[in-house]
Amino acid sequence: MIKFQKYCVTDGAAKARVHYSLDNRVDGRKCVTLYDKDYGHALGRLFDGDEYLNDTDMMTDYFDKGRVVLFDDHPLYTAARARAEVI
Repeated sequence: MIKFQKYCVTDGAAKARVHYSLDNRVDGRKCVTLYDKDYGHALGRLFDGDEYLNDTDMMTDYFDKGRVVLFDDHPLYTAARARAEVI
């Protein structure tokens, strides 16, 4: 059970510090994007599958903190959007 808090996302055992962004896509599709505040993979441990994105490329010295994009058809979208709109 993932909980969306003001400054983090947690499942009770693990926690990832995040900041939220709403509807930031060029195509206009509704979404909530969670940006990891740390370089670890804490957010990746909370979300499995294609939700977690990290574009780090060590060969070119590009380091990405990671992000999760939840679209309106995702089961956690409503809870994430409600938290992001309050902030």
